[in-house]
Amino acid sequence: METKEEYIKRLEKARKKVENIKNFYRHLTVYLIINIILVFLIYRGLGFFGEEAIQDSGFNDWFVLNVFGTPILWGIGLVVHALYVFRFQSKPLKGFKPRFIKDWEARQISKYIEENNE
Repeated sequence: METKEEYIKRLEKARKKVENIKNFYRHLTVYLIINIILVFLIYRGLGFFGEEAIQDSGFNDWFVLNVFGTPILWGIGLVVHALYVFRFQSKPLKGFKPRFIKDWEARQISKYIEENNE
């Protein structure tokens, strides 16, 4: 039979999982809204800046780079967020540390424990 502490741990883990999924969908919604606005800007917004801006190829390059660069870079972040939430959620972020960092941390802890004993 399950103890009360075990039940509370499972409940907290389930709540955290639901909260992470909810945060991902919130992130996805904001991503879609902002990027729809950006796409609208690229097709409709260039006229807003006037004829001089459209003639200036440097401005057009900057504008297009920012309007299309934002969804690409943000999309990479969104994919990483999705992988964490749906694929690697059972692992805490500490579990992604490389082995050499874990070894270094253990050596440093041992070193400082020995210094305090002297």
